[in-house]
Amino acid sequence: MKPDRIGLIGRESSYDIKTGEVKRGALVWVPEKAKSQFGKSWFQMAQDTLKKINENRKLLGLEGVVVFNALMARLDFENFIQVSQSEIAQELDMKASNVSRAISRLESLGFIRRGPKVGRSSTYQLHPELAWKGKPGKHHTAREVAKANGWKVIENNQAALFPNED
Repeated sequence: MKPDRIGLIGRESSYDIKTGEVKRGALVWVPEKAKSQFGKSWFQMAQDTLKKINENRKLLGLEGVVVFNALMARLDFENFIQVSQSEIAQELDMKASNVSRAISRLESLGFIRRGPKVGRSSTYQLHPELAWKGKPGKHHTAREVAKANGWKVIENNQAALFPNED
């Protein structure tokens, strides 16, 4: 197709096809951003995360795995989570003390870290090595910041964390 049929004169000028008026500036095509079929309810997860959950299942117990899943279901932008332990306990039909213990174990393993309280709700952040919800370009930075701050997911020697438990 010839450029004059689409309103282009050159790289720096174009014309209005209806009126013939010449305008400075070129026409630019901006494609529409593809929308996720999941809307805002998505995140990226490393397959190794599932392996880590399975490797630590004896320490976490079924309750720990279920609490981890409940936290993941609330994962917000840049891996933040805001929820009260009582809300999780009610949702999962668990005792609040069991939720608290599961969260402590997840923290000890480095899966999550506790943030400041917001009202009556606790805030947590999921380690960016495990999963990511946010702009892809910020994921690398978040991983580097976590590493620089000494936040790491414990590997294969977790029994020392809970010496009095089987």
